[in-house]
Amino acid sequence: PSWQYGEFLNQIFDIWVRRDVDRVYVQMFDVALAAWTAQQPVLCVHSETCGHAFALESNGDLYNCDHFVYPEHLLGNIHQHSIKTLNNSERAIAFGEAKRETLTADCRRCVYRFACHGGCPKHRFAVSPSGHPAHNYLCAGYKHFFQHVTPYMNVWRELLAQGYPMASIMRWLAQDAHKDTGAVSRNHPCPCGSGKKYKKCCGKA
Repeated sequence: PSWQYGEFLNQIFDIWVRRDVDRVYVQMFDVALAAWTAQQPVLCVHSETCGHAFALESNGDLYNCDHFVYPEHLLGNIHQHSIKTLNNSERAIAFGEAKRETLTADCRRCVYRFACHGGCPKHRFAVSPSGHPAHNYLCAGYKHFFQHVTPYMNVWRELLAQGYPMASIMRWLAQDAHKDTGAVSRNHPCPCGSGKKYKKCCGKA
């Protein structure tokens, strides 16, 4: 089930963020950090639009995506047209923009849309909580994960903005219990060192 996928991510994240940030790369966690720091995602699944991570067959046929290797998504053949030409074709652009334009109403009003963007269109075969079809099956899991990492990402964003290295989040979390994310009073100074109150800084939802 979708929620359990999110719970799996959460359990791995809780270990990783305290021990392995500077040693192990986890794509989904990098995607989340990119979203919170207003960077482009490294994964097409969570990009606002898509359609440029092509699938190339041995005969030269080029498709929009390796999840959509069907006749209706054939862009052309690289023996007749360059990849650049096919990449800039109206068909390729329309496919990518459809990812954004076909979001369900639930997705459009979701607080985590900036990080998720509805996920991969290939996974949009579920019914949304409000009853809309073509909703992403993994939605509950994504939401569970993004909700869990929000306080960490808020702290991390502030640390990076102040010039601290990526691994600084581990040192921040290793501080005494009073400075733990869940133990800081809303009116206490934020442990990240910004000088702001926690509720006005990393404690913001």
